[in-house]
Amino acid sequence: MKDKNIFDILENAENDSMKRLIDKCPEISDEQLEKIFKMSEKKFRKQRAEKDRTERDNTIKMTENYVVEGVERNKRPAWLTPLTTAASVLLIAGIAIGSTAMLKRHTKPNGGGGGVTPAVTVSTTTGTSTNIVSTDKNGSTITGTDVTTTTTTVTSAGDGSDQNTADTEFIKPFVGRWRYEMSNINDLDVPESAGYMGTVEITADATYIMTDNSGNVSHGTISNATEEIGGTSIQCLDFSVNESGANDFLTRRAYYDESRPYELHFGNSNIARLVREEHVEPTDTSWQSAYRKELLKHYNKAGIPYNDPMWDLQDIDGDDIPELLISTGTQKDDCVYIYYYENGEAKDLNNTVQTIPYGEYGVTNICKEEHYIGHNYTDNRVTYYEMTKLKDHYPICDIFTYYYDLEQAGETPYGLNARPVSEEEFNQKVDEYNSKNWITVGRQYRLGDFSPLMDN
Repeated sequence: MKDKNIFDILENAENDSMKRLIDKCPEISDEQLEKIFKMSEKKFRKQRAEKDRTERDNTIKMTENYVVEGVERNKRPAWLTPLTTAASVLLIAGIAIGSTAMLKRHTKPNGGGGGVTPAVTVSTTTGTSTNIVSTDKNGSTITGTDVTTTTTTVTSAGDGSDQNTADTEFIKPFVGRWRYEMSNINDLDVPESAGYMGTVEITADATYIMTDNSGNVSHGTISNATEEIGGTSIQCLDFSVNESGANDFLTRRAYYDESRPYELHFGNSNIARLVREEHVEPTDTSWQSAYRKELLKHYNKAGIPYNDPMWDLQDIDGDDIPELLISTGTQKDDCVYIYYYENGEAKDLNNTVQTIPYGEYGVTNICKEEHYIGHNYTDNRVTYYEMTKLKDHYPICDIFTYYYDLEQAGETPYGLNARPVSEEEFNQKVDEYNSKNWITVGRQYRLGDFSPLMDN
């Protein structure tokens, strides 16, 4: 029996035992199993040869003077150790591989949750110790074969995909194309002030690409943030740009309000925002919107010497829609422009009749009860009276004059609408003018104040 090949014994092992061993590692191929057994057989034969040499060198001749002490010789077959080691490796590797397959089956595609696919590492640590078989009467130690202990550790590590998904989960509601808009009056509450500055594409990996209205492209990243304002936690996005010199507004914090899900606005200055590209602002054809647009034209109008512009709202013609009055300043030559609303637009009264703008020093007079605009002044030794009646938005203007310089006046110093009139007729018109309930208007609100036009 001693000379019988131990692997011949293994070949005759019970089928059930071998089947259990193989079932522990279903993912191991026959080729891999064969390789493992060959390595174990090689190691076994080496240890068998070393054991035979030891036994030959330490032949014990027992006499009555010899005392056997110590540990009893281990009777466990020597071939069991390497076989157990191989089986352990196969078992652990099989469990690890099987676990991997299970995790794969339960993992949802495209980052939709589930487990992380592990990377399996099998490490083996080998240690050597000496078995004490017996001692003689003089205390000499008789040793047996070396015993090898193998410890196998299985570790697994994910590829980080779940962590990456968690890190970018916050950006999902904001992925898509946005319009980048800026206000030319630092007030985006006035919708007409929003000017298109470019397009921003926010991607699922929390990065963005901006293309401005000149075609320049810049890139950046977005990180998640929250901020407490008035006891309420506000969702924020921190934009940072990769290229130096790119638009600096995309290096700021954007705030999200659930009441305006189509918008991200930057900071508290209300000067810049991102608006969903698919979002379309409702068409506003109100007189408020028309007047806001007209005020913005004057706000940005070049070449007009506005030294202190202001504006006013007055219902002069009595149709329950006020007229818009814009004052250019407070100097003598400053006048008042008057606009009325019609079919979604603000129209200028001064484009209807050929007359000078209304008033001076930036104000004019109106008589609401009779729908008049009035003004009188003296200039170059001539006294002027102007009365303009509004009827269906059409101005009917009377200008009557008194000339102090008779040579300039010609036949008479009195005139009405560029024709000479008698002193009696002239005085009748002056009395009519003075009988009106005039109030001075034109300078009620600052040009940047749109609040009276925001409640539609």
